[in-house]
Amino acid sequence: MKHELDYLRLARVSGPDAGPFLQAQLSADIAALENGDSTLAAYCNPKGQVLCVLLICRDDDAFLVAAQKELLPGILQRLGMYVLRSNVEFGTAGKLAVFGLPSAETESPGCRTYSPGPTGLHYALSESTPPSAVDPAAWRARELALGLSWLGPETAGRFIPQMLGLDRLGAVSFSKGCYPGQEIVARARYLGKVKRKPLLLNVDEEVVAEWGGKARVRRDGEWSGASLVDLAGDPAGGSTLFLVAPEAPDAASDRVELDGRSYRCATM
Repeated sequence: MKHELDYLRLARVSGPDAGPFLQAQLSADIAALENGDSTLAAYCNPKGQVLCVLLICRDDDAFLVAAQKELLPGILQRLGMYVLRSNVEFGTAGKLAVFGLPSAETESPGCRTYSPGPTGLHYALSESTPPSAVDPAAWRARELALGLSWLGPETAGRFIPQMLGLDRLGAVSFSKGCYPGQEIVARARYLGKVKRKPLLLNVDEEVVAEWGGKARVRRDGEWSGASLVDLAGDPAGGSTLFLVAPEAPDAASDRVELDGRSYRCATM
């Protein structure tokens, strides 16, 4: 479909125990979602490293789940290992696809809109393209500029949620019960041990580089190592980069090195 966010895939989690099951597996407070609500969430391994970023949408007694298309099948399989006696079913979302919208308002019949947490992003789940759907390339750049990366096979399982800024996007609850990796995630917050944070850069030319690769960034004249988590081209012909780098809140970036090439950049 035109303007479908084809880097995402959808699944449906249903059954009487679907809510409690997801509450026990994901970092967000799924139990707080009312019908029509949504949230971002992380699925972590026992070390607190994010295996997948998910959009969880409450749909009556079920949940529609969107995630990066290469990661979602394995995540559903892994979750299925922990169902045990819970009454939970994993299924397809039929013909529904994911779209980005400029606002939560839409005139498309049968279109469900969701605005997760404090992201400022609006998603539509629909069987047809909403009239106001945003071009996917522009939407990807917007997501990254707001600090949201869906990760991929190259970057999954390498960073705890705070390194990806997921706590600032409402994807982590520090008041809910346990989930895989919760102790590590909470300890990092309360002991202040998160020394690497997201660094968002704008480059005024197209960047071609491997996700998950090493990078170097110059801030206030000092070079430091970083990891490239994600990148996207922007409509103006430049690139938006999502790095994980040592925290330096007030430092201005002016140069980044990736795969042996140096680019002029600016902190977003």
